[in-house]
Amino acid sequence: MTRGLAVAEPGLLTTVQDLGRPGWGAWGVPAAGALDEEALRLANRLVGNPPDAAALEITLSGPVLRAIGDLELAVVGGPFGPAPGEVLPLPDGRTLALTAGPGAVRAVVAVSGGIDVPRVLGSRSTCLSARFGGFQGRRLQKGDVLAVGAPVGPRLPGRANVPRPPAGDVVLRATPGPQEDFFDPEAAAAFWRGTYRILPESNRMGIRLAGESLGFVETAALPSEGTAMGAVQITAEGQPIVLLAERPTTGGYPKIATVAAADLGLLARTAPGRAVRFERIGFDEALRLLLEREGDVRAGSAR
Repeated sequence: MTRGLAVAEPGLLTTVQDLGRPGWGAWGVPAAGALDEEALRLANRLVGNPPDAAALEITLSGPVLRAIGDLELAVVGGPFGPAPGEVLPLPDGRTLALTAGPGAVRAVVAVSGGIDVPRVLGSRSTCLSARFGGFQGRRLQKGDVLAVGAPVGPRLPGRANVPRPPAGDVVLRATPGPQEDFFDPEAAAAFWRGTYRILPESNRMGIRLAGESLGFVETAALPSEGTAMGAVQITAEGQPIVLLAERPTTGGYPKIATVAAADLGLLARTAPGRAVRFERIGFDEALRLLLEREGDVRAGSAR
């Protein structure tokens, strides 16, 4: 192996991710992929990779990595040191500790040339819930060695990063969900005005929230249907779950809202215990926000 990354310490949850494998939901296969697509694409741009190149997604505690060959890395997302948002040269044999800074939750580590693992159903992403893809279908462990491809393009000059969660409540813009009318007006109003706390039981399948219960909603007559990234399901206990990349492909809970795609990265960067609330917007506004974010990512700048 002429270029690679050796894992000296794996961190809490480090996996190989790209933009996922959409289109397999009818066969029960989750899309997987990076929870923070914006960070993945910007990190890849920084080191000269295509936007869909495979990278590392780190969670809460960063890994310690050793270079095999001369590499360049970029960390985008949460503040995992030593220099988030910048290109870091990593000469052959050098070790890099990606220490978590204040409020660090998730980030993407892109390496010039991309992580070279086999494609499964068109993607290199790890699907932890089904144990396939990525590196042996699992989180990284101490002693793992990842192959890295050859550099393919010039790196982005300067630095780039993504917005971090602000102090106070984190506001998630969201459109009305397909079953909002299943809830009585008082419960629906309570959802849109309420404040919810992110639970530590959250994972790559979904972000669990706790707040004022919206009450029980009868779902026996609700057929199971396909799920969408960012859909806000309400459980039998009346609490929201925001569905993420490894969500079940179908579900029968009523969906009261859908978080705008432009705000999903912000949610992925928000720590357990933080308070979030939902701001109701229309579909045209959600599209405008997404197009604005797309322009910023393609320009290599943060919003």
